[in-house]
Formats: sequence, C-alpha cells, structure tokens
Amino acid sequence: MVARTRPLLIAALLLPLVSVLAQEPSKLAYMPPGTPEVGGIRHLILIYHGTKRRVPWTKEALLPYVAYLDKKGQPQDWFFDSFLFIEFAADDGAHIHHYVKGKRLPTIADWNWLAECWFRPTTGLIGLEQAVEEVAQKLGHPNKKVKVVITMPKPFREDAAFGPLPGTTEKLDLAKAENQQKVLQWYIQRVLKQWQERAYKHLELAGFYWTNESIAGEDTQLATWTSDYLHRLKLRHYWIPYFGARGIGKWREAGFDGVMLQPNYFFRKKPLALSRFQSAAKIARMFGTGIEIEFDRRSLTDEEFRDRMIAYLDAGVYYGWMKDALLGYYEGGGAIKLFYENPETGHDLYQKLYQWVKGTYQPSVKFDFTKLPLVSRDNSQNLALASKGAKVIGAAARPEWSDEIGPEKIIDGNIDYYGGMCGFGAFPIPGSFTIELPKVATVARTQTMLYDLDGRFFRYRIDTSLHGQTWEPAVNKDTGEWVGWQVDDFAPRQAKYVRFTCLHSSANKLCQVVEFEVYSDPQ
Repeated sequence: MVARTRPLLIAALLLPLVSVLAQEPSKLAYMPPGTPEVGGIRHLILIYHGTKRRVPWTKEALLPYVAYLDKKGQPQDWFFDSFLFIEFAADDGAHIHHYVKGKRLPTIADWNWLAECWFRPTTGLIGLEQAVEEVAQKLGHPNKKVKVVITMPKPFREDAAFGPLPGTTEKLDLAKAENQQKVLQWYIQRVLKQWQERAYKHLELAGFYWTNESIAGEDTQLATWTSDYLHRLKLRHYWIPYFGARGIGKWREAGFDGVMLQPNYFFRKKPLALSRFQSAAKIARMFGTGIEIEFDRRSLTDEEFRDRMIAYLDAGVYYGWMKDALLGYYEGGGAIKLFYENPETGHDLYQKLYQWVKGTYQPSVKFDFTKLPLVSRDNSQNLALASKGAKVIGAAARPEWSDEIGPEKIIDGNIDYYGGMCGFGAFPIPGSFTIELPKVATVARTQTMLYDLDGRFFRYRIDTSLHGQTWEPAVNKDTGEWVGWQVDDFAPRQAKYVRFTCLHSSANKLCQVVEFEVYSDPQ
C-alpha cells in the first residue's frame, strides 16, 4: 500500500481517528468473508504490477500464490482465491493515487498506461490466467475461477487541464465533480473493454479498487458516485484504509462493498505495542470491516520482522479474524514467491501462511494477547448507569469538538462504539470527574474503559466519599502504563460519590474516558 511509511495522524489531539457512525450496526462483527456482498472474496492478495521495478508477474511467478506448491513445485491445494492488481505511480514516480505538491501531475497517457498495464502479453492478468489453468488441470478442477479486482487512479482536483480524453479536444478541469466522474468512467470502460476482449476462462472480475487509503470529506462525493456507477455495472467497490484513516466509519454511506483495515503494525522502525492489534480488532468490529495482513520480504531475512509477521497471524487467531473476517494481504511485491523459493526459513513461512488461509494455523508461543482482550461484560449490576439515576459532575460537554463528546457518554453503559471524536467524556490533565450514585451504596469495584484506539496509556487514581466532603482512597495507579479496560477491586465501603482523577496520558494533556462503572462486590 502507499501509506505504510507515511506518519499517521492518530496521535494528534483532536484529529478524528475514526468517523462517527451514521447508523450503529446491531452487532459488533467483522465484515464476513465469502458473502455475495463482498463478491465472494475471502483472501485478497495484493499484486503490485505496472512500473518497471515490479516483479514480472508471469505464470511461473504467480503459481505459488494460486496454489500451495510442494518443494518439487507441484500444486497440492488452492491458495489465494482473489487477486488485487494494484499500482500507485508511474515509472518516473508521478503519483496516481493522491496529490503531492511538487510532483508531476499524471496525464491521460498515464491513465491509459495504467488501464493497459494489466493486460500485457506475458505478465499481469495473462500470467494469472495461465497459472490458474495449469493448477486447474493438475488438481482436476477444470472450471476453477479466481476473483480479480483492478485499481483505479484518482482524479486530482488540482489539475485544471487534464486530458483531453481520446476522441475529444477539450481539456478538463478536475476541480469540477462532473469532470472527475467523466474521467473515472472513461478509465473503467477502457479496462472493461479490454477485459471483455480477452474472455478469460479462469478469471472473474469482482470490481475495482479505490486507491486512496483515506477519504477526506471533499472526496466522499466522488467515492459515492463511483460506487453507484460500479453497482450499475454489476461490479463492486473495494477499499483498504490505513489505521487512522478518515472516512472509515462512513464506508457504508460511500457505497463500498469490501473494506479491509490496515493495522500498520509491521512497518515502523520502532516496534509498536501489541495493543495495536487489539485496537485494530475493535475498530474493525465496531465498523464492520475486514482486516489486512501485512508483511514483506524482510520477514525472510530479519528475525524482528519475521516475528512481526507471525504476530499478525497469532493476533488473528486470538481476535477471530483468521476465520471470521474478509482478509487482504500486503506482501510488498514478491515476498511469498521468495518464501517459496527459500527452502529454509522461507518455506516455513510459506507453509504457515497457507495454514492460515485454510484456517488451520496454530499460534506460536511468542505472543500473549490474553492481557489485551476484547471486553465482554455484564453491567446489569453497575451502579453508575445514567439509566439508574447516576450523574456525572465534571468532564463538561465539548460542542466545539463534537456533539458526541460529553459527560453522558461516561455512564451510558456503552463501551463498544467510540472513535477519535465520539463516544467518550474528556477533560484536561490533571483533572477529574465525579459520579454521584442515586443513593448511598456499598462499593468495592470500579471498571474503567480508557480511550485506547491508538495505544496511549494513562495513570489515574480513584477515591470515594459518603457526603462529597472528605475522600477515602480506593485505587492508586500513579505509576505504570494503564491501557484500555481496567478492573480495580478495593476494600468495600459505603459511598455515594466516586471520583476518578486522571494524572497522566502518554499522548497529550487530555483525558478521555469511554465508560466508568461502579459495583458493590469485587470481581
């Protein structure tokens, strides 16, 4: 993908990590694989194809992707069921996926080059067709088909004189929506014409791919139009946003059919915390997307990056996305081919990946995700629910930020729906809020959902009071790194007020609490 090494905006104080849901799904779940809604796709492997530096995707190069090959090169089983052919730049580096000031603007010649590159005489789609044909014969499945998704370029509204399109003389101002639509329609039809001319026996065109990995507000209209246009052609629209991308919470409104979230754990020079997988799982389940598995050829030669690849597989077993989610696979362009060709470390990774795709992979013992669970709890005995008469003092509403941030969020009983600008209460550090219970009660446990979608940690303390005048310490976590869901037991006592004081955040000077619960008994 393109945003792998670009600094993400997730640590910014008020930039939204995820957009507010327009309509909450009735059940937290990943986007399921293999359904008609996603075009029958389960495992979508990214094939970077186009520029001269790419792997020449001949039949031989694609065979280890189409089939699981034994060490003698003989197919033993089918491997990936779907292939995304993707490119994001021309040979001279001109971007076709997002505008970069100072970069050459792509021309109609670049768009035409992209539309034609998939159909080269010996590489690209023909290589895939030939690979599937060979494996189909050897495995006895003569009618086998695999799914194909084709990348679209993005019209840059900064280009006031694009084109002209073939057969016309008019230069197009791409700041105008109708011209953006016109050039995308031309590209899609150019690809479809060539596809129909080839009449592939073993390839089925599932749809097209939206290349830009984050959708700013001004691009939503074009993404929606593109989805509608593809749907009229009986095709689907796919998107793989990076972690922290704009628009992920509104993919339904934009009409996307298959969406896979990038955890972006693999790429940083400084390793990320394993909690990134927990956060990715929460976001994907919250918004109903799939997940992308990410690695590259460094997994073959560098033990640290090999472990990072394995962490994706282990996390997928623990968080359930191995079997329950639509999956994309970024492998950097040729990594799986290298895995297969290397009889030592590489073939072991090749085998593990095959087992993963088949749902039989057994996790390593290197990573322990049990301390990073997806919280499931019964809060029927929670004393600090607004529905039971509890009130919040402090954590004032922030309408200048979002209508979805305010004290009521802290005691609404909902720990499932929250994002960068929604679903929590917020206040400056150091600072506090106080829960006023409906009546005096025995209290012996609090449960706190701290904002955790970017791996930040907090330090805090909790005190109780009978009359709101003098306070008795209950919990002191003024050292350590406390992330996400916190369950704190303390000596039972009578109280009507419970105060939460935030002492530190690793991200900024803002404390964000998704939910605060109070119980009469220890866990």
